[in-house]
Amino acid sequence: MGKTRYAAGFRFVVRTSDQCSGTEDRRVVMSHASTTRWKRRKDATQLHSWIDPRRRLDAEEQMPKSKDYPTVSIPGLVGGSFSATQLPPGIEPSVIEDLVQLINFNQIGMYPYEICLQVHPVQRGWFPYMIGDICCIHSMMFSVRAFVDGSPDDGQCSRLAAFHFHQCLRILQARINAFERGQKETVFRDSTIMVIITLAQTAELTGDFKAAQNHVDGLLKIVNLKGGLKAMNTHNNLQVKICRADLGLALHLGTPPRLFQENIEWNCFIAGRGLIRCAHQHHADLTSAFVDKLDSKLQNCWNDIHAFSCLSNLAYQTTRKLSPETYNEMVVSILYRLTQLSFTDDPLQEIIRVALLVYCTTIFLTRSFRQQPCDHLSELFKTALFNLCHASTIIVPPAVMLWLLLLYHVTVYKGPSVDLWGDEWLDRAVSIAGVDTWIQAHPVLRSVMWVDFVHNSAGQKAFMAAIERLKVVGPTQP
Repeated sequence: MGKTRYAAGFRFVVRTSDQCSGTEDRRVVMSHASTTRWKRRKDATQLHSWIDPRRRLDAEEQMPKSKDYPTVSIPGLVGGSFSATQLPPGIEPSVIEDLVQLINFNQIGMYPYEICLQVHPVQRGWFPYMIGDICCIHSMMFSVRAFVDGSPDDGQCSRLAAFHFHQCLRILQARINAFERGQKETVFRDSTIMVIITLAQTAELTGDFKAAQNHVDGLLKIVNLKGGLKAMNTHNNLQVKICRADLGLALHLGTPPRLFQENIEWNCFIAGRGLIRCAHQHHADLTSAFVDKLDSKLQNCWNDIHAFSCLSNLAYQTTRKLSPETYNEMVVSILYRLTQLSFTDDPLQEIIRVALLVYCTTIFLTRSFRQQPCDHLSELFKTALFNLCHASTIIVPPAVMLWLLLLYHVTVYKGPSVDLWGDEWLDRAVSIAGVDTWIQAHPVLRSVMWVDFVHNSAGQKAFMAAIERLKVVGPTQP
């Protein structure tokens, strides 16, 4: 084999205008160009954590585990039995079996598994903590039983849920007492933090916001004492779970979230990285000029949510599912930016901000047992949209107006007896948009943002109702 005339390291191809390039020169040039293109594509799609930009999302598997991560043996399920699993004293294997089965129904799932990689409960990050910490077991059992059993008319939880709740609080209080005596280890454990997160989210979703606020206050105090959010463990999404507890309470109370109040990253997180190629034909041109005039921070939020919607539709139709880690980072990135923005002096930008928040709750935070966004956000959206509809000086593209009113009907609308104006303005938006069938309307909505498996059913129903009303009263003139 002949030796190359190029030394190791940098290679320079020097040629004057009257010289033809040699075979080896061409090979070097092509190799360099190919490597550069590959590197650009790789860099474009390589995502870093929004919470901690120093961390690559695709490097999660290489992250060192927390020292207090339970080193328990989790055998494969044989006949659905956990009899071979070492559990804390007083906990029978049947309790864990029931818990895993209930959670596997996705009744309290954090991820939409239509678009995310599905992970068996035994393989999820919280499972080793649960079977290694009796307080964590009681908190999980209380959470699940509170949702499955429901609340009677007096608002009290079931006897079984109450039992697990009191056991959890008893153990947690003992750890807090030990902390006050200088024994910090038990309170600083990840499993204890998981307990507080579970209690906070359960209180929030059952409407006990005072208790939720107390839990979040305690949670963030521990986070600060441990060195802040970036110092928290990452391999089990503990950072994200803390963020979701903070965000959920903030959205319900109508207050800014406590985390990321300073030094927030406003750039796009996923848009423009080559993760998805949108193809909305001429429909996108109808809204692009409108979006370009939005505040740059709000515009970046819009672009990220649009990209996420397109990714979701692709993932739903194919096997290209999102990892839970990537999904979580998208949730946190978008919601923190939207909740930190405010446009009190600009009603158009404010309705877009609120509408994006409402839209995000339908795909990020709404569970199967809670079909609507929180009351505060719903009322905010209703008021802002009503004012927009009656503001003669504000012009919104027909596609965006159609999207706003259909989103309102999907999320907030209470019926014609309560929201007659909503029907009237939806009819007008349908007429002005010039769409007579759902087949025509659907690509228009997708060009704005629309997740089919979330919004199609209710959206199509509201659209067809508007078409029927228009057949009676006739089209509206622009």
